[in-house]
Amino acid sequence: MYWATRLITVCAVAPLLSSAAHAQARQPGTTWTDEQLLKAVAPARAGRRLTPKSWPNNARVAVSITFDDDNESYLLASGDTSATTLSAGEFGAKSGLPRILRLFDKYQLPSTFFIPAVSALLHPEMIPAIMQSGRHEIGVHGWIHEFPPALASREEEERLMNKAIDYLTTATGKRPVGYRAPAWAFSPHTLDLVRKAGFLYESSLQAMDEPYEIVSNGQPTGLVELGIDWTLTETPYLGARGAMPSPESVFQLFREEFDGAYAEGTMFVLTLHPHVTGHRAPMHHLEELIQYMKAKPGVWFATTEQIARYVKEQAGMK
Repeated sequence: MYWATRLITVCAVAPLLSSAAHAQARQPGTTWTDEQLLKAVAPARAGRRLTPKSWPNNARVAVSITFDDDNESYLLASGDTSATTLSAGEFGAKSGLPRILRLFDKYQLPSTFFIPAVSALLHPEMIPAIMQSGRHEIGVHGWIHEFPPALASREEEERLMNKAIDYLTTATGKRPVGYRAPAWAFSPHTLDLVRKAGFLYESSLQAMDEPYEIVSNGQPTGLVELGIDWTLTETPYLGARGAMPSPESVFQLFREEFDGAYAEGTMFVLTLHPHVTGHRAPMHHLEELIQYMKAKPGVWFATTEQIARYVKEQAGMK
C-alpha cells in the first residue's frame, strides 16, 4: 500500500513539476536555423547497421551482460567523502563483484567490466579476480567517473582518458579496446579522443539497439557502436533515487527486451552495476534471467569486444 500510494503521488505531482521546469528552462534551439540544427547533431550519428546475417555457430542473438564498476569513484569525483555514502559504493567491490563473479563462473559466462581506473586503484584485488577465469574483458570507463561535458578543456579530458588507459593497461597487461563514457556522457571532444586513442568500439550511445557504425560530421568513422539504453540498466529503478521498488519488475522488463532482440535476431546489451545489482534480491533475479536466456536455443553469450570484432569482420570494415 505504501508503494502504491507513493507511486500515485509521484505520478500526480510529476506533470506539475515538469510544467514548471519547462516554463523556466531556456530553449535556445527554438531560434536556431536549419543549418545550426544540422550542425548540432552532426558530431556523432548512427551510420550503417552492423547486425550480421548470422551470429557465430548460427546463433540467433548476441547477448552481452556488462557491468560498470563505479563503486566509490563517482562520489569521489564530486568531492563526496562521507564515510556512509562511500560505503554504499564500496559494497560493489567487497560484496557485489564477488557475487557476480561466482554467478558467472557457475554458468561459465563471459562479461565485460567497464572500470573507472580509480575503482581499481582503491580495490586492487578487483582486476585479478575478474581476469582469473580468462573469460572476461575489461574496458575503460574514465579515470574517476568524471563527467566529460563539465571538464575544463579537451586537454583535461584527454589527460584523464590516457591516465585511465595507462592504468588499466598496466593492471591487466593488455591495452583496453572498448570505451564507455562515464555517466554515458560525451563532451564535444569525446568522440575525437576515442578515435585518437584507437579504440575498437564504443558503448555509450543509444541511437540503435543493434550494432552500428558511428558517423561523425557526415563521415564514417570505422568505430563500432554497441548501443546501450537507460531502460537496460538498473540504476533508474533500483539506485539511490530509484522509482521502482521491485527487482522482479525490473528484470521482467529486461526479459522482454531480450525477447525482442531474440525475435529480431539482433543484440541484447545489458548494463548493470555491482554496487546495485550485487545485492541479494537483484542477484536472485539476474540468475533467473540468465537461466531464461540459456534455455533458449541459439543464444551467443559474448564480451562486447567479441561482438565488436565479429560484426566489424562480417561488415568488411578495416
